[in-house]
Amino acid sequence: MTALLCALSLVVLTQSPVVSVSFDLRALPEQDYRRWDGVELERKVALRLIQEGFAVVSPRGPAQLRLRASRAPDGLLLEAVGPRQRVEQRVRVGRGSIAELHLEVAQKLAEMTRAVQPEPEPEPEPPPPEPVLQPPVEVAAAPVHSGVDLGLGLGTLWGGPGVAPHLLLSARWGLGDVGLDVEAGLGVSREPALNVFEVQGGAFFSYRHAVTERLRLEPAVGAGLVVHAFRLEDAWVSEQRGTQVSPAGWARMKLGWRFTERLAAEVRVALGLLRPVTHVREGETLWSRGGARLETGVQLSWGL
Repeated sequence: MTALLCALSLVVLTQSPVVSVSFDLRALPEQDYRRWDGVELERKVALRLIQEGFAVVSPRGPAQLRLRASRAPDGLLLEAVGPRQRVEQRVRVGRGSIAELHLEVAQKLAEMTRAVQPEPEPEPEPPPPEPVLQPPVEVAAAPVHSGVDLGLGLGTLWGGPGVAPHLLLSARWGLGDVGLDVEAGLGVSREPALNVFEVQGGAFFSYRHAVTERLRLEPAVGAGLVVHAFRLEDAWVSEQRGTQVSPAGWARMKLGWRFTERLAAEVRVALGLLRPVTHVREGETLWSRGGARLETGVQLSWGL
C-alpha cells in the first residue's frame, strides 16, 4: 500500500511543481518497528503528506525534504530536514492505542514538513512586450473648401431723385475664405418725363469670415462698369434715347446667415463711386445722380 501511495505521488510530482518528501523508519529497531506497526505508520504518514500537497518518494531516492523517526528514551524522535533548516519533535509512546500514536506522528510530521519546506521561488516577471512599430500614418491635409455660390437678390438704389428698385445676380468662386465674385445688376427709375435703366457689372475680391457656426461677414472691394440708358417720354424731342458708360468702383459688405450647408440668406450694403449724370430739358432738371450711389438689398445664396 505504501508503495502504491509513493507511485501515486510520483505521478503528481511529474505533472506539477510540488515538493518531494521521503519518510524513513529504517533507524527503528526491528522489535519497535513491529510493535508500533511501522508499515501502517508509513502508509498513514504518506497519505497525510499527499493530502497536504507533497509528493512522497522512497527514502532511498532523492527528495527535497527528508523525514526520519528513530528511538528515543521516552518514545520516538521525529526529525525533518530541509534545504535550509532542521526541526525535531518527540512523541511519547505507551499512553494510548497504536492508532492514536499513528495519528499523532502523522500530524506532527505534516507540521514539521510545512515548517522546513523551501519558500516558493517567485515567478519570473514576464518580459516586457516588444514594442510594436506602427506603420507611419499619413495624415492628409484638410482640403481647403472651394466651391461656387450663386445668388439672386432684390434691393434698392439710393442716390437719384428717388428710390429705385434694384435686381442683382451674383456668382462667387471661393478658395477657402477668399473668393472672386462677379455681380450683374439692373436698376430702374421711372419719372413722368424720363425713364432710366442702369445696368452694372463688376468683379470683387471678397473675404468670408465666420462669426459663428452660421453667421458670417463678407467684406469685398470691386470694380466694373455701369451702363446708363435713358428714354424721354416727350415725343417732340429729337433724341429720345441715349446711353452713357461709366467706370465704377464699389466697397461692399455682406452679412449672411447659413440655413443649411448650401442655402444662406444675405443682407448686402454697397457704396458705389461712378460718373455723375444729370438730364436737363429747357433749363429744367429731369433726373440727376451724383458720383456716389448707395445700394442695399437682400439675396439668397445657393452653393453648388
